[in-house]
Amino acid sequence: MLAVVPVKGRDGAKTRLAPVLPPEERTRLVLDMLERVLGACGEASAITGTLLVTPDPGFAPAGVEVLRDAGTGHADAIALAFRDERARAGALVVMADCPLVHAESLDALAAAARPLALVPSRDGGVNALALSAVNGFVPPFGVPLEETLGAARAAGLEAAVVEDPHLALDVDTPEDYEAMLACL
Repeated sequence: MLAVVPVKGRDGAKTRLAPVLPPEERTRLVLDMLERVLGACGEASAITGTLLVTPDPGFAPAGVEVLRDAGTGHADAIALAFRDERARAGALVVMADCPLVHAESLDALAAAARPLALVPSRDGGVNALALSAVNGFVPPFGVPLEETLGAARAAGLEAAVVEDPHLALDVDTPEDYEAMLACL
């Protein structure tokens, strides 16, 4: 299964964290979280390759495949990746700002994808999903979990919801940042 990791560019990285972090520290945080996510992808036995989807290819460490997107948001980046031939046999999407992710979490998510498994975020969205075969279904991102589940049902897909605290935390707000610090 191909891991798809969308990440925004350096410009305007994590602006909602501006009250607690200056721009250079926000950029460093993004890079640190991305390194953790890519590391977990590399260690997960269910993942055969990783595709970083970003408008800023400079984010990619050596050896990571890059798909350059237009920088119009995660939903568009994921849709672009799902149209890529490399994702046809299955894809696991994990947001680049999930600093607690472990390989075991990704393997469990991939195993639950019969054909689709989703991990809800703490704020009610979706932080990760696995789809055993990408056959034209492009899950909506940036919307509530229930909307993603409804889109799956409308496409005739049964989705498993996987509760995983390692994937549920994404760092967008000062409160998320504090929660991350408490866990690391």
